[in-house]
Amino acid sequence: MTMKEFNFNPYKALKSLLEVTAPHTGDDFLKVICFELKKLFDADLVFISNALNCNPTTEVKILYSTSNETPDSFELKDTPCELVYKDELIIINKNVKILFEKEACSSFESYFGIPLHDDSNTCIGHISIFSEDQREIPKEAEDIGLIFARKVEAETKRALLENENSKLMDTLYNLSITDPLTKVYNKRFFDDKCSQTFSQVKRNVIKATLIFLDLDDFKVINDNYGHETGDTVLYGFASILLQNTREDIDFVCRIGGEEFAIISLDSDVNSARKLSERIMHDTKTFFEKEPYTVTTSIGIALFEDKCSVWEEVYAHADNQMYKAKETGKDRVVC
Repeated sequence: MTMKEFNFNPYKALKSLLEVTAPHTGDDFLKVICFELKKLFDADLVFISNALNCNPTTEVKILYSTSNETPDSFELKDTPCELVYKDELIIINKNVKILFEKEACSSFESYFGIPLHDDSNTCIGHISIFSEDQREIPKEAEDIGLIFARKVEAETKRALLENENSKLMDTLYNLSITDPLTKVYNKRFFDDKCSQTFSQVKRNVIKATLIFLDLDDFKVINDNYGHETGDTVLYGFASILLQNTREDIDFVCRIGGEEFAIISLDSDVNSARKLSERIMHDTKTFFEKEPYTVTTSIGIALFEDKCSVWEEVYAHADNQMYKAKETGKDRVVC
């Protein structure tokens, strides 16, 4: 096999690469740069990896590849990629499929590998460019590859920072809508979700019910057994509610004190009643060995489009719950 000549105008190639990749960020940037490098180097496969371990790196994760057949991750041993993780620019002009055991079944002849670094200049990833042709990589092509390796490093750092900031914002938001004791949603979330649900009901997008739950004689437990026991009861009751509800369909909230609510989407009065009865049964079972009795009174109201504001639904469910209290407790009224 003859060595293939590599002919291109380095300045036009660099200008083109910069123009094409400039508007893109994140995963989209990795995709564009892989395909542009594949085109520039007339290659058969280009991928970008990230180290999964270090000192030494033995396994990598593929961040993006121009081939759907590239595995999500692979072991470096017996591949030319292993050499790049010694923090070296690797150019192999021919016989890749002969020199490396894992490439024996491939048709690759030449390889160009470029290390990627973190802020401490440690090799934490690489760009791999494979070709089925034997060929020499000219110095100008090496330089362009290195330039875009630096761009990949910068974009990876930017994306990582954005990801960390996004996770931090998500954490702060979740803290702001979560009751710290029971770990269910708090009153702030409840108000927003009720408003949102009511708007959807008014547009006939969904149907929903509001279940209002209040622990019976909770003050007696607090007075006789202490607030620590009271907190244990609240946490246990919240766990019962979560176990009986559907994720992302039923939203369990602590309204305050011993009062809880469930905003139940895709729900009617009958299904809300059945859910409430399960909760009452499981509450008794959960606390049956304790020296105190834990029961709950429950009121149910429909999110109805004839209501003018969601607070009317809230008031109706609250009134139904108080009727349950007045008629003997440990029951459902709807």
